[in-house]
Amino acid sequence: MLKQRKSVVGLDLGSHSIKAVEITQDKYDFIITAFAKVDVPSEAAREDAISDLFRAGGFRTKRVATAVSGKSVVFRYIDMAKMTDDQLTNAVRFEADKYIPFEVDDVQIDTQRLMDKPPVEGKPDEIKVLLVAAKKAVVQDQAQMLLGLGLQPGLIGVDSFAIGNAFELNDIVNPGLHEAGRTVALVDIGSSKTCINILRDNVTYFAREVPVGGQDLTNAIMRRFGLEPFEAEALKRDPQDQARDVEDAVTQVLDDLGNEINLSFDFFENQFDGEVHEVFLSGGSVFLPFLEETLEKVFEKKTRVWNPIDGLKVKSDNVDIDALNGAAPQLAVAVGLAATV
Repeated sequence: MLKQRKSVVGLDLGSHSIKAVEITQDKYDFIITAFAKVDVPSEAAREDAISDLFRAGGFRTKRVATAVSGKSVVFRYIDMAKMTDDQLTNAVRFEADKYIPFEVDDVQIDTQRLMDKPPVEGKPDEIKVLLVAAKKAVVQDQAQMLLGLGLQPGLIGVDSFAIGNAFELNDIVNPGLHEAGRTVALVDIGSSKTCINILRDNVTYFAREVPVGGQDLTNAIMRRFGLEPFEAEALKRDPQDQARDVEDAVTQVLDDLGNEINLSFDFFENQFDGEVHEVFLSGGSVFLPFLEETLEKVFEKKTRVWNPIDGLKVKSDNVDIDALNGAAPQLAVAVGLAATV
């Protein structure tokens, strides 16, 4: 029966590890039919790591959805005259050179209408628009790499939107889990960056990447304790009786990250006349035992770790359930990508 269903692999090409989740959609059910995770020892080993992952994961399809991130992707929030979606696409491309640091011909551009601005007497009606631009060369290089590995890239998106898709899927498979009408912030703390997506009723109103992540926490522990990278990573995940010393070591990094995220909240609240009510954390760094409590104090908002696979069915004869559950907080990007195509 599964052979007749639509399957897509969400491939999260992280800097420290690669995660892949295959989701098979059958009418109203979303089923995890394969999963794998491998570490990436170096950038030069990335292609071999992807090959190893697909050999080990038991994936039924080669259709993949993946994403780009970092300095090759920019987010801008602009005001434009009120117009249709078709008109908006053309108008943004025509105006894009005013807002992005790249040549327009060198980027792929996407837009999202966010909200109507309050009317001002004597002025044309305006809308607020999110513009996302990614360098074509980066997108094309990633697609060519995947094709060279025998895969079929169906979508190359951006990480920040992927976590929003995962949260929306979480809402679909768990009706009533999240209160309607609330504005929430998704904060995915990866190895080299943190993705932020602020949603109102599952619609993205703000997205941004901050170049601070779990590696900065590991580096702080290395410096404090004089450890090798793998030792510092292990201590970060399980500090045991050294929890207080580890917390002291990473306090400055967490304060810097929290302050950057708070700036994003302030921007959103000023631009969109709303308040972030709750913060949902994901990413590998959530394994840091005191992360949730520390960031809740910084944000002064309810803050908790969420599970992007909660409510999804699992094909248990092909998936290591313990490994899947153990990696669950790290899978928001992969799940969101698999649910996109």
